[in-house]
Amino acid sequence: MVSMCKLSSKTTSPLQGSPELTPCKTQSTRSMSSSSASLPTVEATASPTVAVAPSIPVAPSTPALSYYRRELPTDLVSFTSAAGRKLFKESLNEGYAEGYFNLAGNFTVQSEPAYCGPSSLAMVLNALEVDPGRTWKGVWRWYSDELLESCRTESDLKANGITFDQFLCLASSHAQVVAKRGAQASREEFLRDIMYVTQRDDVFMVLSFSRPVLGQTGDGHFSPIGAYHPESRMALVLDSARYKYPSWFGDVDTLYDSLQPVDSETGLPRGYFLISRLDSRLDLNLLESSLLASNSSRSEGTAENLAERPSGAYPIKISCGKGSSSCCSAK
Repeated sequence: MVSMCKLSSKTTSPLQGSPELTPCKTQSTRSMSSSSASLPTVEATASPTVAVAPSIPVAPSTPALSYYRRELPTDLVSFTSAAGRKLFKESLNEGYAEGYFNLAGNFTVQSEPAYCGPSSLAMVLNALEVDPGRTWKGVWRWYSDELLESCRTESDLKANGITFDQFLCLASSHAQVVAKRGAQASREEFLRDIMYVTQRDDVFMVLSFSRPVLGQTGDGHFSPIGAYHPESRMALVLDSARYKYPSWFGDVDTLYDSLQPVDSETGLPRGYFLISRLDSRLDLNLLESSLLASNSSRSEGTAENLAERPSGAYPIKISCGKGSSSCCSAK
């Protein structure tokens, strides 16, 4: 039997002017045979059964040579480990992690394997709430490592990163900077500077160090200091290559040793930087370093004379390789 329904024009539904469906009437197959007799007969055939194999997830292809992080040397303490958390809590309670939250809130993983310098600088500038004066994306002004360029071409920067001098040149374009290279600062001065910056949130330290001295793979690297633990004499390094190593606590004496190896590209040791806003003044004691003394007599480097200098004279300018600090800027 085939079921058929039609609209009735005689009856209306409760909705005014709406036709109502009449009850379905049926026609037998016999009464329809005359109209369908001329149609060709299609013989029904059974559809073949197709076996569908269950889907098997395919693992993503992995390059022949690739790494997922490196194991941290045993004499370094992972920040996220139980021991690392204990060190951090005690550092915070002692007042030696004042700038940590500014840095952590603006932590930047370097976007290229050799971008540790620009990444560390972008992190610090954002932590200091420096306005870059240009847009990052959309309508927003913000620092990111790809917007900071040095004298190197983009391809050279991606392959080799930046040197100590180029970092200083680039940082001085956006902030007030004091640079101390290798043995030009004593161990005691290095420790004093770490203790100073970790008790404040308006000045930060970025290390330029040699990874092998710390038992790590690679060569030169830049990263900021986030905290200091007085009892163990360990400092927290917020490693910008988070894909390689976590943030870690390291012995201050070993960190100092890691500043001494000579960079094969420049023939000079590495060192560290103290960075603050251009419109603020660093503690004048921070400028009492042998680096200043090497450029002038000790009498010219006294706090009394330094206090009379304009704030713009404080950054220690070093050429980025093309004879002018103007070659380092934001894109």
